[in-house]
Amino acid sequence: MGVKLKTNQGFALLITLVVVSVVLAIGLSLLFITTKQYLLAVTASESEKAFQAAQIGLECMRYHRAQPSTREKLLREDTSNWPPSLACAGVVSNIVNSNPVLSGGPSGVWMYKYQYRYNFNNSCIDTSLYMADYRETSSNQSYNITSQNEGLTEIECTAGTVCTIIFARGYNRPCDQFDSILTIQREITVEY
Repeated sequence: MGVKLKTNQGFALLITLVVVSVVLAIGLSLLFITTKQYLLAVTASESEKAFQAAQIGLECMRYHRAQPSTREKLLREDTSNWPPSLACAGVVSNIVNSNPVLSGGPSGVWMYKYQYRYNFNNSCIDTSLYMADYRETSSNQSYNITSQNEGLTEIECTAGTVCTIIFARGYNRPCDQFDSILTIQREITVEY
């Protein structure tokens, strides 16, 4: 009797290793995609939080600008308690800029810049309110604000009006955590 040699030894082990490798590769790919999707969702959520904070800051500045008593203080027609402290969503502001008069020029032209900061619901809201008082001028004017490091280079204003620009920046972190690499900023600018 002759001895038969089995030539298929280890074939089942090889097939098992190939199948396990393919399943492992597919599993790791799905884990990688899921992790990336999770990070994108968290970033989108944090970005939305920062945008909503900027929206709150913008609406607060628009509200206070529209109130006659606050508007008088902002334009220094009423200098009691000046510069005014403005509440936003029940939070009293921190006045960032203690000298809000940028210029007082000839012909009754005045430019004011007010900066307010709010810690609101674990978000920081940073606002800049520019008001150009051109009510006593007879010609259209422009004022250069390049040195203020804002999103615009100048304010253009029609004679006889008060022009306003609001820069509202919202952050997904409290005001004392700007140094975090996870801080997201969104800004809204309105000019009228």
